[in-house]
Amino acid sequence: MLKSSNLKKEGFRILVLLIICFAYAYQKPILATGKATDYAALCLQLPPKRLGIEAVDINWDDIKPEKFSIDKKSGFFNQITNQRELSVTLKTKNGEELTVRMDAYNGRCLEVTGPLN
Repeated sequence: MLKSSNLKKEGFRILVLLIICFAYAYQKPILATGKATDYAALCLQLPPKRLGIEAVDINWDDIKPEKFSIDKKSGFFNQITNQRELSVTLKTKNGEELTVRMDAYNGRCLEVTGPLN
């Protein structure tokens, strides 16, 4: 009888822990606007090799953040855990627009669109 009661308590504790972990994963905080802009600049200055673009020497006096958008990631697991992508559009003085798509939680660069690619 005592072992059955302890087993139920441990099962309940594990269930509560799993619910808390899932709730945190579902509602993780996304990057702030300033950090997102910094990660976008980092992605342009030091782009991952998988993107196939060359590094850009950025003069921040010529570039300003134009638009930010948060989109849902596609895929079954991503939708269950509420995963998001962040797109930052940067506009230069000569009118070119660069859009950097990144992971909304850690700033990992996913794609760059615009005149660079």
